Amino acid sequence: MAILSVSEFEAVINKVTMRVEKVLSERGSVAAIETALRDLRRIFAAARQPGKLKPLRSVLDEVTELVSREIPDDSAVLEQLWDLADYVDYRA
Repeated sequence: MAILSVSEFEAVINKVTMRVEKVLSERGSVAAIETALRDLRRIFAAARQPGKLKPLRSVLDEVTELVSREIPDDSAVLEQLWDLADYVDYRA
C-alpha cells in the first residue's frame, strides 16, 4: 500500500512501533529491539519536517534490518517498513 500523506505515514509508523513494543514486552530487554524502537520514535518526530525526515532515511534502513532479523516471521511489518521507506524516498 502506497503511503500518500504524512498522516498515513504517521499511522503506519505507529503500527510498526506498536508491533516492536509488543515484541519487546514479550522478550524483555533486547538491545536491538530497544534501538529500533528509539529510532522509530525519532523518525515519527520528524515526520512533518521533510528537512529532518530525509536524513533519517538511513536510520529507517537500519530499523528495517533489525526488525527483519529480530521479527523474521512478520512479513506485514516488513512491508510496512518498506512502504515507509518509499514514502521518504518519493514523497517527503
